[in-house]
Amino acid sequence: MIKVKNKRNGWHLSHFFYFYLKYYYIMIKVKNNRKGGCLFHYAHFICDCLFTEIINDIYKYELVIREKSLKQTIGNFDKFYNTIMRAKNRELLKTDFNNLNINMISCKDKKYYCNKINFEKFTNYIFSIYNIDKHRYNIVYPSVILVKRGKRKKLIDDNYLSKPVRNVTSGKERRKINNIFKLETYLQNKYSGKFKSMYFENLSFEEQVRNFNNAKLIICAHGAVMSNMFFCKENTFILEVTCGSDFEFFNKISEILNLNHIKCHKNNYRNIIKNIENIDLNL
Repeated sequence: MIKVKNKRNGWHLSHFFYFYLKYYYIMIKVKNNRKGGCLFHYAHFICDCLFTEIINDIYKYELVIREKSLKQTIGNFDKFYNTIMRAKNRELLKTDFNNLNINMISCKDKKYYCNKINFEKFTNYIFSIYNIDKHRYNIVYPSVILVKRGKRKKLIDDNYLSKPVRNVTSGKERRKINNIFKLETYLQNKYSGKFKSMYFENLSFEEQVRNFNNAKLIICAHGAVMSNMFFCKENTFILEVTCGSDFEFFNKISEILNLNHIKCHKNNYRNIIKNIENIDLNL
């Protein structure tokens, strides 16, 4: 028998057994294996959680159980997860998780799945959820996007898990484009109605996918939003202001999906403009 006594877990015994009995044949335990990062950060949620779990067909189950720990929790992305995977995400404390006698799928590090076949399986699944025609441009969305940094979002509401979280900074504090408002004015004058500056923190996952899928040029500082490159059309231009950072998996995404990934190592207005002037979008 599985006992769920700890109220911090948010599960009463009767509630858990209701789910256990209802979903016994369509529930699965999931363990995520990776070298670093937390799944409750956007880039790792997309690249380490959604990507690897879709490749492993986790969406075929109706109840997904993971350990309630900083290494395994998806934090406040649980609602995103439930919608995208069409499954209920539940987290149990370590003892209860280990004692739950059902099958478990252990997802390997994302690099293990890093090939075009798996990338297409992942993106095709996401596009099917939102009925997106990946081959067509929707003129409702801008062709040129400048990603701006909005206010940071709370990553974990759970009281049990939020106490040990030590990452008190976000990408906004660490990485940003210098003179971004001057750059915004330049882009507005150059591309007019084809251009839009956006705060992706304020968008639903669906809208993030749609914007990246319909853009021809995306300008951004190195950061989590770049995980949305998964959803770009082939030959999309990504102008990344690196801010001294690098993430190998972003490089693999652009390589496998044949994106025009331009890295701007000098974070100054003149250098960014120089890179933009060399891009022919044929708008």
